[in-house]
Amino acid sequence: MDRARGPKFPRLADRARGDEDDARGQWRGDRRISAGVRGGLHRARGLLAAAFVLAAVFAPRTALANPPAPTPPKEPPRASPLAPPWDRAWMAERSLGNGKATYKPGAGITVRSRDGRYSLNFTMWAQVLLSARHDEQPAAGMKEATMQLELRRARAIVQGNVFSKHVRYYVHLMFSPKDLGFGGVQRRAPIFQWYSVFSRFQNANVQAGFFFVPYARQRMQPLPRLQMMDNSTASYEFTLDQDIGVQVSSPDVAGLGKLRYFAGIFMGEGYDFAKASDFGFTYMGRVDVLPFGMFEDYVESDLERPTKPKVSIGAAYAFSDRDHRTRAINGAMFADGGTSSSHNLTADVMFKWAGLSILGDVYWRRGWRQGGGLTDADALPIPVQAARNGVGWTAQMGLYVPRTRFEVVARSAGTRPVKALATSLARLDEVGGGLNYFFFRHMLKLQLDYIHTWGPALPTGRGDQVRLQLQASF
Repeated sequence: MDRARGPKFPRLADRARGDEDDARGQWRGDRRISAGVRGGLHRARGLLAAAFVLAAVFAPRTALANPPAPTPPKEPPRASPLAPPWDRAWMAERSLGNGKATYKPGAGITVRSRDGRYSLNFTMWAQVLLSARHDEQPAAGMKEATMQLELRRARAIVQGNVFSKHVRYYVHLMFSPKDLGFGGVQRRAPIFQWYSVFSRFQNANVQAGFFFVPYARQRMQPLPRLQMMDNSTASYEFTLDQDIGVQVSSPDVAGLGKLRYFAGIFMGEGYDFAKASDFGFTYMGRVDVLPFGMFEDYVESDLERPTKPKVSIGAAYAFSDRDHRTRAINGAMFADGGTSSSHNLTADVMFKWAGLSILGDVYWRRGWRQGGGLTDADALPIPVQAARNGVGWTAQMGLYVPRTRFEVVARSAGTRPVKALATSLARLDEVGGGLNYFFFRHMLKLQLDYIHTWGPALPTGRGDQVRLQLQASF
């Protein structure tokens, strides 16, 4: 305090300036606090988002155990002008009763739950075959010319899904006398295929059970959809048959529509799965490349007749370890009681365009034997039969008459031994052709073919065969 002037009080201007400074400071503080709060909120949001992403990626899939009902399929491609105009309408799926069941010609009856998590499909199909054959050197007690009428195949298929559309099952049973081995052939169980598939992951479908080893294209095609009545002689020699095993595959790798693969391990015993055996397994892998997109490349006939070309190129490798039969998972038992190990390679191509279909494949096998040490009735060791080392091929073509149900087919195939290696494989050649008439595609069709075979592999010499076969599905 200044006694002369009295107490010092701030002037009004100073007080106003001070109030302004205080207000500005308060504003700056509030702004800093607000910025801090906003930053904290942004960081909290970021942490929450990261937590949700991590949870979605690493959390267990228990929530997907019951997925929603499957979405309707995409619209089918536009009908080809080269196909009969009524073909697609006649083969369309139809509802039965109250709509819970459907029927599709060739695919049978399907019953589905409302949410799509359960389904059951039942199909039957059969083939009646009339054949006439002439052998140059018939077996003892047989005539040169023979004829036979038989129920060649009679099958029932049950398939569907349980719990989810990603858990599927497939059961294929056979009932004809020839299928079951009546008539001099070793009898076997009526199981043709029986397996389950878990397809939750598109790039890694898991399949386990008894089914065809996915090695050769011809053998992987469904029997009712063959272009000719049988596979080629080369296919039967070099292909791998049904076996118990586990495979991982993808029908469409990464959804690109251009690539698929198969990889599996199999017991290597085929239909002898009920017998105890060693630890010799069969290991295989196959890749298919479809540069112009997906199509029905595992059906030989070009039923859709697309106006744009389609092609599928495949290759496979299989190693058969200590197989007990003369061919890899195929053929007869070795007389000496031993086994055979072999490397197997195949490559194939399927081309379709406007009713024209071309199938080509090549095979290669190199193996070695492990003798069994059995002896004959005179206690002498049975000679060890050499492995069936060799190559084979198939060239097959089909052509539809435009806007009709007629198809003309032709095929040439053969096997050759590899002379540089010890082998028990003999030369065999096949050439043939035929006519197909599809009343309702593969559901009801009539096939006529002629096959001529010759070569040292045939003990009966040259052979000629004419066959007429009617196939019906229900």
